[in-house]
Amino acid sequence: MASIKARGKRWMARVKRLGYPLQSKTFPTQELAKAWARKIETSMDDHSWIDTRAGESVFIDKLIDNLIHGYTRFGIEIPVPKMSQLKMLKKYFAGVSIHDLTREHILAFAEMRRSGSNKNYGQKAIAASTLQYQIYYLRQALKYSNIRTKTDELKLAINELKLRNQITGSVERDRRLEKGEYDKLIQNQLVMTKKQMGPQSKYIHAAIDIAIESAMRQGEIHALRWSNIDFEKGLITVWRKDKHAEGGKTKMKIPLLKGVRAALLRHRSVLGKTDLLFTVKLASSMSDEFAKLRKKAGIVGLDFHDLRHEALSRLFDMKMNPAHVLLVSGHRSLEQLSRYINPRPEDVIKAGF
Repeated sequence: MASIKARGKRWMARVKRLGYPLQSKTFPTQELAKAWARKIETSMDDHSWIDTRAGESVFIDKLIDNLIHGYTRFGIEIPVPKMSQLKMLKKYFAGVSIHDLTREHILAFAEMRRSGSNKNYGQKAIAASTLQYQIYYLRQALKYSNIRTKTDELKLAINELKLRNQITGSVERDRRLEKGEYDKLIQNQLVMTKKQMGPQSKYIHAAIDIAIESAMRQGEIHALRWSNIDFEKGLITVWRKDKHAEGGKTKMKIPLLKGVRAALLRHRSVLGKTDLLFTVKLASSMSDEFAKLRKKAGIVGLDFHDLRHEALSRLFDMKMNPAHVLLVSGHRSLEQLSRYINPRPEDVIKAGF
């Protein structure tokens, strides 16, 4: 049973119901107090009521913090791009309760990100595939909380965004180095000053060469240590992403290809003097420096990750056994690997077919 009483200039609503803890809240007007009491009583009647006073906070930013803690408490590293997206979601939905989250609230966020209309969240409009990542990270945080809501507002928003083609899967890239682009990159790297690129710019040449020769991921290159490289046995020990493994990574040995060996020895004088080859703090710094270099060289549409495409395609161009390419790339199947294989039509003609 609900009761509404004046408390000075405010009104207190109290709801007492057998089997439920006492609920009370104050409001500036009697009408708001009555509306809140009706909502509480209705939710108790249809058994959708949830006690939001106990346990963890129900604010979205707190739920995202809980998700992050769920990884870090076990030493599981969250990739930098995902962490950046989670921080953006925290900022936008700060102070919003999971029980107050509405479909319109989520759609407004999607509209803002797709249009790039709010400079506080990036000046550029994002692709539908990027928005999909952000929305699904939000869903992951809400699911991790195990808090029930009467209506799944996020699911409703996702269905509408799918219907409008505002969230889609990532577009497979087939970008490779074009003729002369590698030379442009290296020539510009040699002449660019530290002021233009940053104090660690001298390492980007080595990172580019290792990426092209090894087909390793950016994070794997960044984490390389001299102690991981066995020049005598011709092996490199890497920790590769594996969602099935404890900690999210699996220790693997991959072949030290001739081109990789040559690149390491060629750049040894500029690589780290300690065990770490690259002393930049974040793996993402490599792609950032590469983007500056690419812009200076006048090259369009080439990302650091495209160098992995280039490397794997070259291995197939050289007729390497597909099973050996899988070992180098770290993929579980040829189907997964196929999206990285980008043969050029002219190469087929040169092969005599």
